[in-house]
Amino acid sequence: MLAAEIKSLFQEIWHEPVNFIGFCSSTLFEEPLKIPSNHMTRFHRTAKCMRLDIGNFLKQLLPSFCNFLAISADGVVGTNSEANKSFEIENKKSLSFLLIPKLENLQIHSFTIDIHTYTTQKDDILGPGTNHIPEDVKAILYFCNEPLCPPDIGYTLMQYFPESVLVGGFVDNLICPQKCLNDSGGQSDPSLLCIAFSGARLRVASVLIEEHINSKEEVEANMRKLKNCKLPEEQSFAFMFTCIGRGFHHYGVSNVESAVFRQFFPKTPLVGFFGTGEVGFTHLPSEGKVCENGKVDNNRTLPKLYHTYTTIICLLSVV
Repeated sequence: MLAAEIKSLFQEIWHEPVNFIGFCSSTLFEEPLKIPSNHMTRFHRTAKCMRLDIGNFLKQLLPSFCNFLAISADGVVGTNSEANKSFEIENKKSLSFLLIPKLENLQIHSFTIDIHTYTTQKDDILGPGTNHIPEDVKAILYFCNEPLCPPDIGYTLMQYFPESVLVGGFVDNLICPQKCLNDSGGQSDPSLLCIAFSGARLRVASVLIEEHINSKEEVEANMRKLKNCKLPEEQSFAFMFTCIGRGFHHYGVSNVESAVFRQFFPKTPLVGFFGTGEVGFTHLPSEGKVCENGKVDNNRTLPKLYHTYTTIICLLSVV
């Protein structure tokens, strides 16, 4: 049933995606999907089913050239196909994804970092096979499935890409194909996946909803700051990374933060997850400025990157 629902969603796609960024619940990731076999049998009840994990099933539905990147976490944040309502789905099998077509002013690149050899490769943190990543990266999604990930990595990335906003969190599993690995030999599975967004006309803003914020009115005050950056909504999308301790457990009702986001950004798709630690900081550029206030150099105090019991929302707009 779930496989059929997912397949029907893909049949409604009206553009050809070149990038897939997906978030699924760990309960969905851990249990293979039952896919009806194309092999004909005399009796319908005896028809055989194939079993596929969610990653391979999704890749079969996408064009071969589509860059597939996904993670699994405790819960999922998603938006319906009409892009008019967002949901925070906790403790249920769930999947949300963002399909991005080819856009003239947006480039997306992925890379992985070996957290176990990082300390000996700080000067070449991206490793081999990443020369194609431009220097003008404006935003980096940071997904790690290892709780003991060295915190220095995030700060090193900010210095390596001084105009970037870094957001993300700690997840249960990375679901990425072999081709996304820097190490073509594939000696080990990655523990840290990064997705870099760049483009001359890409604008980015982010806001951190801190641990003590526990009312809709306070969330609205934070979201209003994001709205005041005046990023165009026409070609925009957003990510929400929140703690498993927030959501219903924090507010007593579901969908508080995602509903407030929808209130201020009615046209912008919102996707993300409930994880076990958040990465990011508030970056609110003035109108017309591109990441100027987020630029990090050796003379500026680095922002606090790693948090718990918070929510980070990052808005990207291609103007």
